[in-house]
Amino acid sequence: MSSSIIKRSVMLMLLFVKEQLKEPVALFWMIVSPATTYYLLAYLRGGVVDSGVGYWERTSWFYAYISSSVALFGFSFYIVGRRESGFIRSFIYTFEAKLVFMLAQFLSYSLIAIIYCSVFYALIYFSIGSSDVPELLSVVFRFFLCYVLFSVLGILLSLLPINFQNAGTVFSIASFVMLVLGVVSIRSTHPIVEALNVVNPLFIANKIMTEGVECHLIFVCCLLVAFVLAFLLSLHCLRINPVWSRY
Repeated sequence: MSSSIIKRSVMLMLLFVKEQLKEPVALFWMIVSPATTYYLLAYLRGGVVDSGVGYWERTSWFYAYISSSVALFGFSFYIVGRRESGFIRSFIYTFEAKLVFMLAQFLSYSLIAIIYCSVFYALIYFSIGSSDVPELLSVVFRFFLCYVLFSVLGILLSLLPINFQNAGTVFSIASFVMLVLGVVSIRSTHPIVEALNVVNPLFIANKIMTEGVECHLIFVCCLLVAFVLAFLLSLHCLRINPVWSRY
């Protein structure tokens, strides 16, 4: 990959991040709502700190939810939005331009996802009791793998013949199904539920957060290969719904 492509991708990434910062209410809500829900659930259990449950078990679903939200409703949703606006039709019609765009899109929302993760970690610091840099790095690393997992799903969904109006519905349905299966799995050990959760990204993300990467090295390698293949597929099959014309 040439330095020119990397430079252009970084410049475009900064523009995408700046674009997101222009929506402070949505940004604030996405950061605060998971932490608020965490403390609310802790309060309903009778206290902020549940000494009988470890840190990873208490927070894994929240990190999985945040990573899925950014990947689906940020990274993937805005791929559909930009092609609807004519951005892709007007400026992205060569393989190199597609590569720059997809790299910038992924990098920008990777940065946003890591910011969300770090802020959530900081906001629930008071219920943890102690915090250190190695633990934060471990959280961010596991979280980023979850984000990559949901990005693979998001890329595949963005290749469907959907537009900006119904993309939100498709992503919401996918999120709802994953959430329902994940919640049911907490109380049920039914074989059908267990079989469905084998391919449930939210359940898999929860496992990554609670059990760590060391327990799933083969899966992590397969995940990285799947992401590369999905990314290359997106470059080849990136849909264009023209509104403007580049000519």
